[in-house]
Amino acid sequence: MNRKKRNIARISFLLGAALIFAFLRMALYDGLTVSSYTVKSSAVKESHTFAIITDLHSTYYGENQGELCEMIAEYSPEAVFLVGDISEDKRDFDGTAALLRQIASIYPCYYVTGNHERWVDYTDDIKALFREYGVVTVGSESIDLGDGLVLHGIDDPNFFGSYEEFFAALQKLETSDESLDILLSHRPEFAEKYAEMGFDLTLCGHAHGGQVRLPFIMGGLYAPHQGFFPKYAGGRYDFGDYTVIVSRGLMKDDLPRVFNPPELVIVTVTHE
Repeated sequence: MNRKKRNIARISFLLGAALIFAFLRMALYDGLTVSSYTVKSSAVKESHTFAIITDLHSTYYGENQGELCEMIAEYSPEAVFLVGDISEDKRDFDGTAALLRQIASIYPCYYVTGNHERWVDYTDDIKALFREYGVVTVGSESIDLGDGLVLHGIDDPNFFGSYEEFFAALQKLETSDESLDILLSHRPEFAEKYAEMGFDLTLCGHAHGGQVRLPFIMGGLYAPHQGFFPKYAGGRYDFGDYTVIVSRGLMKDDLPRVFNPPELVIVTVTHE
């Protein structure tokens, strides 16, 4: 092989290696990202912005959760919704406590449980931790937020004896055509049910984005309680006038997140 061919081969190898490196870097990027959504409703007169945090599992984002808190502050939300699996099922409360210390003194915070907060015998300790910092736990309750906004919450189905009991508790949360009814529910696999029950906007987590995502090809490889190729892994899903938003969550562990960086979700409700 002459020198010219050797140089071409060397350059081709370096370009190929650089492309592979860039592809892997993008695929495995796990820095904090933001996904923003706008929901329009005739029930409100003003605009309202909320930050949604799910599936933190006590993961740290900077010292004392500084990175996450700074990102929340950029959007000046009027409240933070904590939609399950914020804590961990191994008694690791440090990351959760660090976050609550930062945000609960600044924003009204509302919390519903996830499955990991039920798979333990110290669930009451977890809820007590949230209440200690002034967070409102919303389990099978409704709260009037003003300006036509009503917030509803439901504990994870594992807190009920059966799915029938879970749905019966949901039915007791009364919705109205005169208000924008927001539901906090950890589980996204019941997205269509939430819409059928009249919740205008449902906020979920749990699916972790399907763990592995391929842009324009696959929305998620696997999600708990949905299995392979989950229907509701992360993003916005509209059912006529009803919307379900599923956060990809914030957990980082030994499992790689492929084309699936952790996300803070920001939802703005505006007058239609």
